[in-house]
Amino acid sequence: MEKIMALSTRSLGFDLKGDPRIDFSFLLGEVTRLLRLAFDREMEAIGLTRSQWHVLVYVLKLDSPTQTELAEALDIARPSVGALIDQLENSGYVSRERDAADRRVWRIVPTRLARQRAEDFAKSAERVAARAFASVEADDLAESASVLSAIRDALKSQETAP
Repeated sequence: MEKIMALSTRSLGFDLKGDPRIDFSFLLGEVTRLLRLAFDREMEAIGLTRSQWHVLVYVLKLDSPTQTELAEALDIARPSVGALIDQLENSGYVSRERDAADRRVWRIVPTRLARQRAEDFAKSAERVAARAFASVEADDLAESASVLSAIRDALKSQETAP
């Protein structure tokens, strides 16, 4: 992989090898991809896709969000969230209920099945986390979270900058 990266960047007229920020960025991407795969395997075992599970977690966390609120929280398009909600509704995990204050708005509500299975979902996530972070000390994890938060904040501030 390193040879491929060096060749591809050299052909562009520059060499990124040795820049710890770039190396960290690629490592972060690889770790993220591997975590997604691990979650995919766990979710498949309980009959959900990662995307469905992700939406369901937010439905449980956000206390009956609207489709728009879910789309914003997940940073995906509203129609994509709608399709995932349809799948979860067909599987019995969520239902759509009219908002009491605004009859034009539909709330996405976890069903009894979702609440009953929430512990199974949490255990699946815990299994992935236990494997992924088995050799990482709590202090190191906290420091890493702090570094990632700083990077996230810097990138977010660039998004909103004129």
